[in-house]
Amino acid sequence: MAFTTEPVSSRPASASPGPAATTPAAPAAAGAGAQVLIFAEDLALRRRMQRVLDESHAPALPISVDLESVLTGEWDGEAILVFACDVNLPRDLAVLRRLRRQRRTPRIVSVSPEATGTGVRRGLDAGADAIVFDGELEGTLAVAVSAVASGQSVVPRNLRAGMERPAFSHRERQVLSCVARGLTNAQIAEELYLAESTIKSHLSSAFSKFGVRSRKEAAALFLETEHPGAIN
Repeated sequence: MAFTTEPVSSRPASASPGPAATTPAAPAAAGAGAQVLIFAEDLALRRRMQRVLDESHAPALPISVDLESVLTGEWDGEAILVFACDVNLPRDLAVLRRLRRQRRTPRIVSVSPEATGTGVRRGLDAGADAIVFDGELEGTLAVAVSAVASGQSVVPRNLRAGMERPAFSHRERQVLSCVARGLTNAQIAEELYLAESTIKSHLSSAFSKFGVRSRKEAAALFLETEHPGAIN
């Protein structure tokens, strides 16, 4: 799968098309001198990540670490953490946010099961510098690590159009705010002086824009959009 890269320091809400790909004279070593750390609870996945990076001829061999050593700041911001993290799961996104809040956080390449553009956007918002799908690890991980080492952010190219944050109408924002407060459709209708069928219509539109199917998912995404980092 092709990837889009962009500078981490100026990463916009959605990736923009980059220049046409060129074939370098020689492949860049993953990490470009930075210490690469690996964490994955799944042993088979950890071994795959290790093998891919070993074969990339990086200047420093990747090191398997426990997550606590990263969370406690044992590794500085010059390191790159290759972190098995399912961007579809709120629990894993919460760990990403914890990592990003650390004073000496390494740059993070998240290795995730395949996700939608919304999932990738959530992973970047939570703190990842790059997202790589585990099913395409052999062809993408070393490239992503090298790009992050040079100050780029990496996302799957075919999802870049779906990473833009959705725009909501004033009413949709009101309804989502009420949902986040735990109100039922009937309670929202009463509070906003609208018909319950109108509330359902606004919710249906919001679900479609977020790419979700449940009130809980929509509320979580809305809170993340309104207050980044508020969901722990």
